[in-house]
Amino acid sequence: MSYLVDNENPNAKLRDNGKKGHYYPTRSKDIQGIVVHTAEGGTKAINIAKYLSTTDRTASAHVVIDDEEIVELVPDDFTAFHCRGSNSKSLGLEIAYFAAKWGEDPVYEEAVIALSASWCAEKAKLYDIPMERVTIDEWNAGKKGFISHAECDPARRTDPGENFDWDKFFAYMKGMVDDVVVEEPKEEVKEETKVYDFSVVPKWPGRLFKRNNPLIRGKDVADWQKAVGGLSGDGIYGGKSEQACIKFQKEHGLKADGVVGKITWDTTFAYQK
Repeated sequence: MSYLVDNENPNAKLRDNGKKGHYYPTRSKDIQGIVVHTAEGGTKAINIAKYLSTTDRTASAHVVIDDEEIVELVPDDFTAFHCRGSNSKSLGLEIAYFAAKWGEDPVYEEAVIALSASWCAEKAKLYDIPMERVTIDEWNAGKKGFISHAECDPARRTDPGENFDWDKFFAYMKGMVDDVVVEEPKEEVKEETKVYDFSVVPKWPGRLFKRNNPLIRGKDVADWQKAVGGLSGDGIYGGKSEQACIKFQKEHGLKADGVVGKITWDTTFAYQK
């Protein structure tokens, strides 16, 4: 299903596919990369999709993503109207958030970055797009990769925002391939590989586990404790859980902050001991 194809926009032009929409149903150039946007219209992807299906602005994208849902807007082989000067050679990713709000809602942000990365990982593999940012000069020269909307159109746009976590975005993306084999960190003496199967990972509960006052409790905490090993599984995220988390993160090349976010959660359950 492609939302903007199935839900014609009465305020758009009739296209060659016999439907009205702010897009071209063909593509004049090969896909060079992905332009990353924030939609600036709330945190529900479906509401943004509905807006794009009714607005008289010549605006669209290939996908809009929130913390729970991926809404495909037009097929990859369509030209979406999302980035002046780059529409014909790119895919447009709209993240359901605001460029100025990164850092205000860590739980939502963790989830929306993770889900956006999962979509991008699939497209990167499909179109041989390196999982790295490119500068505007590199982009204009034809180098493949990821670029922000702001870099493409600095006079008018600021998205996805100065505080968008590109490092986390790419870390998720690179880890979202089933049966990934990662080399043992250099500080480890033992030479071996670690194998991960992300297809068996249970859904992330959508909250961060960190040492708080009052302590974080719940079945989801207990499930993670049992998976990481060496803990009682009492469902209370205290000092021992934090220490176990840091140890696991160091052993698996993750940021050792003692916080169980989606990356640490997924890696814990995916690790094939």
